[in-house]
Amino acid sequence: MDLLQKQSYNLWFNWLADKILEWKDAKPANTDLRNCVKAMNEIGMFVNGLRMEVEVLTKRITLIRQQKNQLIEKQKQEIEDLKHKLKQFEL
Repeated sequence: MDLLQKQSYNLWFNWLADKILEWKDAKPANTDLRNCVKAMNEIGMFVNGLRMEVEVLTKRITLIRQQKNQLIEKQKQEIEDLKHKLKQFEL
């Protein structure tokens, strides 16, 4: 989800939540509107949980890639060192 999508989601989610609360305040005995408020809360919490999970996984993937690249560079350096040692024995 890019920045524009996040902003659009937040805008419309907040608008819908405000509208439902407005209707609930106008008719407090309406159980459907109370259930809508509960549903909106659940949806919001679920989406926020998914966003956090994506951020954590993205950071983990980035860290794993960095570690992999460091290991590759270390292995390349060891290969070069071994090549130099091998050349010494060939002479």
